[in-house]
Amino acid sequence: MGGQGVLTAAEIIAQACLLQGFDVKKSELHGMAQRGGSVVTHVRFAQLGSVSAPLPALRTVDLLVGFELIEAVRALDWLSPQADAVLNDLLVFPPSSPSTTSLSREELLDAVKQRARKLVTVDADALARQAGNLRTASTVIVGAAAPLLPISTDNWHRAVQLSVPAGTHSVNLKAFEIGYSHASHA
Repeated sequence: MGGQGVLTAAEIIAQACLLQGFDVKKSELHGMAQRGGSVVTHVRFAQLGSVSAPLPALRTVDLLVGFELIEAVRALDWLSPQADAVLNDLLVFPPSSPSTTSLSREELLDAVKQRARKLVTVDADALARQAGNLRTASTVIVGAAAPLLPISTDNWHRAVQLSVPAGTHSVNLKAFEIGYSHASHA
């Protein structure tokens, strides 16, 4: 959903991949985000010269990072058999979502568990408050995803600094570390 920091999170991940020396392609689909609709991004990375397009094929995504449970379940067809998932434990019922509004939080999480090899859930708002700023929830989620990606801590830290507004570096780095620590102990 728009306003959750999905684009910032994708930028941090793409920057970290670039700093690690990977070939990176990123796509963004804003849809009707300003009216409560979805924002979808894809970040593809691999060895230099091996990423030919920003969009993956269905059933080839190795990591799903979901900012809301219903949206995460909608993305399950993208997952490869060896995919992992990092999900914000947030449930927002969109005004027009008849296929998923009757599902409970537990049923949504079970749907992801059936498709993902590993599932990490995070209460990003609570952890962002712990970091000192609710607006860092997206950075908490990136931090929770970081242990699942082959990127050094130094490159993650630099990517956060390059991707967030000036003056927010320290609180975003703290949010990243809180998310990272949460995922490492999950």
